Amino acid sequence: MIPADEILEALDLSRARPGAGFLEALFARFIAKVPFENASKIVRHAEVPAPGEKPRRPGIFWKDHLALGTGGTCFARVAAFDALLTELGFRTRRVLGRVRRANGHAALIVEAPGGETIADVGYPLPALVPAKAGLVETPTVDLRVEAGDSWFEVFFDEGVPEGNRSIGIGAATAEPEAFEAAWRDSFRDGALFLQEVSLRRDLGNRVLSFARGQARVDDRCSRLTVPLPAPRAAALSPLFDVDEALLARAFALAGDPGPAETDAVLTAYLETDAALERAYAAVGSREGYAKLLSGVAEVRDLGPTERGFRLSLSAAADAPADAALEEDVSLDDAARRVAVRRRAGTVEQRSAYRVLERDGRRFLVREATLSGAREDLLRNDSLRGRFAANLAVDLLAWARML
Repeated sequence: MIPADEILEALDLSRARPGAGFLEALFARFIAKVPFENASKIVRHAEVPAPGEKPRRPGIFWKDHLALGTGGTCFARVAAFDALLTELGFRTRRVLGRVRRANGHAALIVEAPGGETIADVGYPLPALVPAKAGLVETPTVDLRVEAGDSWFEVFFDEGVPEGNRSIGIGAATAEPEAFEAAWRDSFRDGALFLQEVSLRRDLGNRVLSFARGQARVDDRCSRLTVPLPAPRAAALSPLFDVDEALLARAFALAGDPGPAETDAVLTAYLETDAALERAYAAVGSREGYAKLLSGVAEVRDLGPTERGFRLSLSAAADAPADAALEEDVSLDDAARRVAVRRRAGTVEQRSAYRVLERDGRRFLVREATLSGAREDLLRNDSLRGRFAANLAVDLLAWARML
């Protein structure tokens, strides 16, 4: 038995009859309030020697969540959500799936009035999806489901084009022994989620995550990456509502590498039909880049540099020279990247334009380096959104040139 009423209170929900609306509310609250995190897994793996006792069963999972704010990884999350749904009167069945390897993933299929529904709190997906072919739009990504005889393949369309872009979910009920064996295998030496601390919360219109010294916020069209200073447990605890001592213990066991960058970076994406070479060529020259800025600034050519060119930008042709901005523009044809250093007096800003391809889809990318860590942007969605909107305007101007 699990304390269902205490759990519902922690999820800010009240009991209701099992149905589609209640299931949707339970799913949304679970992925927002119960973090996907492996700190609890790392600590349990170190402190519990017996293989059969390493899995955090639903009773342990929910006790830890109520006391420490923890969640878990794939199998523990699925088992815990399954126990809660069953306690509340839903009919469920567990299935195995694939993210990086066969049977390395699990999900739930829940009976609903409109047919079976996939409730994948293990990955997690950002929404419930019908257990049939179709498309589900969410604030952060579109989920396209293809159905086969024994599998569902879920593709991530739109959204930030980074990371894994599809997962497989089995259609057949997993036998208890098979589910248990796959769960125990997730504690094998060298298993993915025993290597380094990672956390994630799906917050409706954005996803907050942490890995390798950096926190990230992803929305439908942009990604913010923020380096966190050590000790990172102190910074992560209020972000994810997870006990600081437990996070510190996990870092002590798995290591706490610093971030690759010392400044925050905001990146905006726009899908394009243009060929990569054409998209890059449109801005990857002095003429093309000056055309991008036309209508925004008066451009004066200050001559070539070793890797590109230097420009002066002013609001009007007759503006005084000391009111102008200077830009050093570097071209990297191999990487299809235009790097920009803009100076106004002693202040310097760094940004870039680049193109990339992911799974056959092409994207225009605009990125800006923000001076310092900018941890404030992890909480200030309004300011982050305004910065991202400015980058999106640049992308739209670029797209109109293609």
